[in-house]
Amino acid sequence: MKTILCFGNEFIKQDSLAKEIANEINMPEIEFIMCDSPDDILEFSKISPNKEIIILDVVQNIEEPMIINNIDDLEAGKLCTLHDFDVGFFLKLMKELGQIKEIKIIGIPQTGDKEKIKKEVIRRINDSSE
Repeated sequence: MKTILCFGNEFIKQDSLAKEIANEINMPEIEFIMCDSPDDILEFSKISPNKEIIILDVVQNIEEPMIINNIDDLEAGKLCTLHDFDVGFFLKLMKELGQIKEIKIIGIPQTGDKEKIKKEVIRRINDSSE
């Protein structure tokens, strides 16, 4: 069974779509874990050290879902407070510390046709299972 860690904030419209879509996808071979903090990635990697880390999250400035295989492709914003400690920054830090080697991110746009995005996410999940 594959596990997908889903990030987002259901109280902020621009950051809620990944969790909304994950809640609507019914794939028995996939376990979706709703995450509230980047710490959940570290916890998952400790509990399941040999399992592939797959993340579903919104990505700014994209038009359609995409797969990100290289953490270095993520833009980490400048940190002003600990509240700005985002998933991208956390992943880069974990990689530098040797705590993760490979990761796959299914990035989705912040807005758009939810049904179309959901179908594309399902396609990307199925493609990654082959």
